[in-house]
Amino acid sequence: MKPEPCFNLAMRKASRVITQFYEDRFAEVGLKVGQFSILRVTHFREETNSKELQKLLVIDQTTLSRNLKPLIRDGLLTLSSDKSDLRIKSIRLSKKGQALYEHALPIWEETQRAVKEQLGEKHAMQLLTNSDALVKALKPA
Repeated sequence: MKPEPCFNLAMRKASRVITQFYEDRFAEVGLKVGQFSILRVTHFREETNSKELQKLLVIDQTTLSRNLKPLIRDGLLTLSSDKSDLRIKSIRLSKKGQALYEHALPIWEETQRAVKEQLGEKHAMQLLTNSDALVKALKPA
């Protein structure tokens, strides 16, 4: 009798493989893929905060803080007090952060193309569809 496959193990294996695929490419600019994701979301949001990043990235506060610290330390992100609530820190890309994002963007685009090419268009789109469905179905409120 063959054991039933584990959804969690399957997703974790796939996550490790794709993370390493991106990490290998981002190494040349000194970024982790999670850090690039923060820069990318911040670029598109223009201004954000920790709570919004947690929600958009589906990430816990500890992991977010661990990824934010080097970005803030290296002057890639700036923090300022939110005008409506001084307890909330607004997060923005600095000029240096914007420049690094723009430098890393072609690496991300090429990596995206490589993933799509290696998976094939159909499987790449299924990956996105299935990932979105999984997050919607299982993400805590």
